[in-house]
Amino acid sequence: VDIAHSGRQTGLDAAALSDRPIVISHSCAMGLNEHVRCKDDETIEAVIRSGGTMGITNVPFFLGGRGDISTMLDHIDFVAKTFGADHITIGTDRPYTSWQSAGEIPKTRRIRERWESLWPPDDRRGASEWRQDYQVQSLAWTNWPMFTVGMVQRGYSDDDIRKILGVNVLRVARDVFPD
Repeated sequence: VDIAHSGRQTGLDAAALSDRPIVISHSCAMGLNEHVRCKDDETIEAVIRSGGTMGITNVPFFLGGRGDISTMLDHIDFVAKTFGADHITIGTDRPYTSWQSAGEIPKTRRIRERWESLWPPDDRRGASEWRQDYQVQSLAWTNWPMFTVGMVQRGYSDDDIRKILGVNVLRVARDVFPD
């Protein structure tokens, strides 16, 4: 069960009712940015109690602040220091298509309003301040080596970095999908 797109109460209920670990695959900490897509400490704690993990996304307006790699690392720090490095991972949630596929992906007919229509009307998701070059370049999904460098610079141990980069996700996957 993934509660990344769920409201607070749905997330808490899912964690309470699940007999297996659940995840927040891609979100940010509301303790650092009060955005509708961020998760509060109680929800993060409920996921951790289930044995799950939280993935920090690299969406600038979810991150808040400067919306760049340092802000993403701030969210990783917040969750790791508050809840432990065993419960945090990276969940980028950034769609990228190759320039080579331009024009080859068929357009689909929109049958309902986009999910953003459920957000508060004053949300600034489309504002140009969240589409700056320094954000896009530093948060690209290809920058995993830079995420690692950032954690090294912030003093994370090699074991904790490995957990955050993938070991935590593997642990949860093995718990959810046993042999």
